[in-house]
Amino acid sequence: MSSLSTIVETQISAEALERYELQVLPDCPFSLPMGDDLSFLLAQKSTTSASKDISFDPSNGRLSGLSRQGQEARTRLAEILGRFSSGVRHWLQNSIPEYAAGLTSDRVSLRSREEATRVSRLRARNDLLHIDHFPTRPSFGRRILRVYVNIDPTDAHVWSVSERFPELLARLAARNRISARSIEQWTSPTQSMVRQFTGKKPNRTAYDALMVRLHDFLKENQGFQMKAVRKVHTFQPGATWALFADGLAHAQLRGRFALEHSFFVDLDCLVNPDASPLALLQANSSSQSRFAA
Repeated sequence: MSSLSTIVETQISAEALERYELQVLPDCPFSLPMGDDLSFLLAQKSTTSASKDISFDPSNGRLSGLSRQGQEARTRLAEILGRFSSGVRHWLQNSIPEYAAGLTSDRVSLRSREEATRVSRLRARNDLLHIDHFPTRPSFGRRILRVYVNIDPTDAHVWSVSERFPELLARLAARNRISARSIEQWTSPTQSMVRQFTGKKPNRTAYDALMVRLHDFLKENQGFQMKAVRKVHTFQPGATWALFADGLAHAQLRGRFALEHSFFVDLDCLVNPDASPLALLQANSSSQSRFAA
């Protein structure tokens, strides 16, 4: 099955990412925290309730999900994650220059908990096959690119990947009516009267709502979780892997101590925008209101 293919190279390519391939680099191509900084990261703990992981927003330097810490420790952590963010972004801009003009940094995550023993509500579980979409941060049709690094000094991370967006969407549409919409209708944000008067950010678009629904549908679909064809990947310490996480079903089965950086990529920067989830959704919904399984 082509959707399960993986390439291992010294560089990643836009073409492979947009074919819904998971790309793996055995050695990290950018600078990582070392020495005392790495030991400091490995000692960090996330909260047990509000957040699954420690999160850093490069746009404003804010940390969230961190267990109670003094200001000095928080400042140091923000500086380390800020340098990581800058390194990943610089590498991406040079590795995939096509994306440079349309690359928007999202959040950095420090994942300190063991995935195999993490306890989460069903829709928050990472070990179930799913696509990624952020309920509180609409993409407005942009792609979600995620870059991971295993910073555990000794142990591997284990993932599995499965179907691509066209097959996943067909599964959703077999059970749920999907209305036909134009690109503009899919990506225009809704605005409630309350938000108009309060000045709050606009509601998610129809596209964002559907992608969140697909995320939840996959995690709740026991038949898909049990029967989907999948390929297992093992990422050794220091390995880096990247994917468009909004289009390839994936699950994180085992591992702790990872750094992850999410980015939004504008559609007009893609090498093949017609293969994006938004374009495929519009093309299919314009011809039929229901998809065959």
